[in-house]
Amino acid sequence: MKKNLLPVLVLLSACALGASNAFAGDDAGDIISKLQRKYDSIRDVSITFRQDVQFGVTKAEQSFSGKLLMKKGNRYRIEMDQQTIVTDGKSVWSFNKPNNQVLIDNFKENPASFSPDKVLVNVPNNYSSTVIGKERLGSQEATVLKLIPKNPTSSLKWMKVWVDTDELLMKKIQMLETSDNLMTYVVTDIKLNPGLADSQFQFEPPTGVEVIDLR
Repeated sequence: MKKNLLPVLVLLSACALGASNAFAGDDAGDIISKLQRKYDSIRDVSITFRQDVQFGVTKAEQSFSGKLLMKKGNRYRIEMDQQTIVTDGKSVWSFNKPNNQVLIDNFKENPASFSPDKVLVNVPNNYSSTVIGKERLGSQEATVLKLIPKNPTSSLKWMKVWVDTDELLMKKIQMLETSDNLMTYVVTDIKLNPGLADSQFQFEPPTGVEVIDLR
């Protein structure tokens, strides 16, 4: 997975998970534990999201929309305007539309990575987490968690997640990189356990596209 799409996987992990009951009186560790338990009941998920980026040096801003599918077993499909990334847990296809090029490589699982199958398991070990308050997301109230990496060499300064206290799903995530790039992801639609076909986690390069197979 390319580095700039790893936060999308974090978003997927967070948004696919619902807590089992309200968060009243819970600390950050309690909330994360509930999300971990709920994850066991999620087989697959479909998410539509918006990504907003504010670049630290230039202060320029960009917005993108995308769709992300996930099925347990390290199977993901990320579709954005200019790029599609697909993995079946064995191979990874990265289709760069402007370059008309598909890169194929072996899927490499990294225990410290932002994988949907791993992120919540890694949170207690890799981040200091606190509840920093409540905010409104439209007409809904959300509990806000702040996570600070314990590793001083992390590429992130901090990460925040907004947990909807009515639907008990995470609806927003924000990350500040050490380069001061601020990335915000907002869920616009989510479907839990929609019964995704395995074929959606395979990729057939379009006719005329350059294919580079690194396997």
